[in-house]
Amino acid sequence: MNFWESELGEVTGAKDDAFAKDVYKTIPDGTMALAKIDSFVNAEYDGFKYLSIEWALIDGEFKGRKVQQKLKVFGGSHYDKDSAKTRHRALNMLKLIYQLFSLSPSHRGEPTDHDLSVFCGKIAGLKIRETEPNVDGKQYNWVAEVHESRGFKSETGVAVVVKHDLHSEQGNLESAFSRNRAKVEDDFDLTDIPF
Repeated sequence: MNFWESELGEVTGAKDDAFAKDVYKTIPDGTMALAKIDSFVNAEYDGFKYLSIEWALIDGEFKGRKVQQKLKVFGGSHYDKDSAKTRHRALNMLKLIYQLFSLSPSHRGEPTDHDLSVFCGKIAGLKIRETEPNVDGKQYNWVAEVHESRGFKSETGVAVVVKHDLHSEQGNLESAFSRNRAKVEDDFDLTDIPF
């Protein structure tokens, strides 16, 4: 084997091929891209069961990046407001995915990893969303929509930007002062607060 041959294509020495991509940066909100299912398995985290799909983007600006999709078909986690609604939506997404690829479940029980393996390699169009920053300031991507690949148009979305403006009613930072502004203003002058 020739040392300079790569299974991924021609070795060009071009900057775009040589420089590292920022793979830890979130994909902008609303990005639409074709993706291939790399894995579809049962998963569990902290006692919470779900189905996990790992999608690999195959076109667009973020080609090569991976995004995870959790299908909460066994019920929502403790973070979900309405577990039944979460499960209902997830079951509908699972059925939609079966229909997109003209497949149907082989039995009426919970899908096994073997049952889900038929999806590996299948291609669909995804709409990727971006979460708002959590308390640590981290953001994550999630799959909001899955579409038929035929005729699907890829496009880059717009990153979610959150500004924390303590002096504005429109600011995204919620506090006891912002929730009860009228009562607070009656009780004392907000400009007297030393911080």
